[in-house]
Amino acid sequence: MWGFGNTLHGCLPRGLGNESFLDLMRRLFGKTEKKTKPCSATVREELCHLRRQANRQRWTCWESDTAGVEVEVAMMSGRSWRFIIGNGAKGGEVKERLAELSGIHSTELSLLCGGVQLQDHEVLLATYAEALNKPPPQLQLLRIFRPSAISCSTDCTLKIWDLEKATCVNTLRGHGDGVMSLTVDWKSRYAVSGSHDCTLRVWDLDHGICVQAIQVAEHPAFCLEFDHSARRILTGSWDNNLKLWDSELGVCVGTLNGHSGMVKAVRLHWPNHKAISGSCDGTLKLWNTERSTCTQTFEHGEEVWAVDVDWISSTALSGSMDASICYWNLKSGACLGTLVGHTDAVSCLALRWSEGQALSASWDKTVRLWGLPNAVCLAVLQNGHAVTTMSVDWVHRTALAGSPEAMRLWNFETQICEQVLDGHLDVERKDSATSPTTPVSVGHDEAVSFLVMNSSESFFFGLM
Repeated sequence: MWGFGNTLHGCLPRGLGNESFLDLMRRLFGKTEKKTKPCSATVREELCHLRRQANRQRWTCWESDTAGVEVEVAMMSGRSWRFIIGNGAKGGEVKERLAELSGIHSTELSLLCGGVQLQDHEVLLATYAEALNKPPPQLQLLRIFRPSAISCSTDCTLKIWDLEKATCVNTLRGHGDGVMSLTVDWKSRYAVSGSHDCTLRVWDLDHGICVQAIQVAEHPAFCLEFDHSARRILTGSWDNNLKLWDSELGVCVGTLNGHSGMVKAVRLHWPNHKAISGSCDGTLKLWNTERSTCTQTFEHGEEVWAVDVDWISSTALSGSMDASICYWNLKSGACLGTLVGHTDAVSCLALRWSEGQALSASWDKTVRLWGLPNAVCLAVLQNGHAVTTMSVDWVHRTALAGSPEAMRLWNFETQICEQVLDGHLDVERKDSATSPTTPVSVGHDEAVSFLVMNSSESFFFGLM
């Protein structure tokens, strides 16, 4: 025994100080605690914060610049701002100042002086001195809404689309298996995707890079929701559970148990710590995410494949495999009505309770517009292929419907298909009746599994 002790002592590292033998054994053979690091999104936001500080110092210098000029920038909506621009101020720097003042992203801003669009590299007082010394407002600000969408596919990629040109502008790669869920926070320009590879990935859309990869073990996210400001991701999976994740630290912070079937749809309202889920067990469940408890259960009957909620009115829609759609009062638990018309499973729903309308999409190859007060179908859009995913812009009355064959952009007011974006590379278009008027861009190699379109809702207050 003594000989074994001497041999072991000879194998031990020197310079251990006052560390006990027991502590040493724990250090040598115990599990090392993994330190949690903030994700790249946090680092980027810190850099942006430093940039904003540098901008504010520049703006302070402008205020004390004796050669500077006070200008007024106005929008047709009535909003306006006054400030001094320095002698060397460039167009891009003035746009950054306006982005700070207005809360609008600088990429959505366009500055005009005397009807001429200012370029980012131009020194304003050198190029437009005469116009800037005229009575205010000397500058006009336009906010440009660029309709775009993000789709994910079984080919393991995400693609960003320009819907006006029907072209793919960027492809995001990183997942090792098919991507089946996607959500976007357009204000922050971050997206989250879930894949069969059992990871969640957080994407910086401005730079087209993955800033965080979260391992989810046996909980691949079939559906998810994301609140960037709260750093929370809600996922539903085949394990019948919902999980809440910290998107910065990449860890699970809560599990919501209660469903007895696969969770197919989730909606999250983080400010009030509420969520709703639809499951193959035929129920919807309303959750308190702060306590991880189910507060109410709604019996739809057959498998629930789609859910949407208007949190202000406490109203929800549920769509089922049996082609039925129910709408619910979340406070009383009462079913307010049933929408009948689809002939196959309802895969997608979008609710607009303030206008008393809803959109639904189905495997029966149609998209339907509903009037909720009377539970009547107002329009039927013949998509040509089973619709598996859909995103809606209620302001412009457009819906982007995705299927394994293609994505179609519909104006559901005129019932016209405005664009077609191919899903498969090898699919030949046979439905000439819905041909787009602009060129079609080939996109994913395989079926589109989910898509999100940027709604103009969040941009509406600043439109000209």
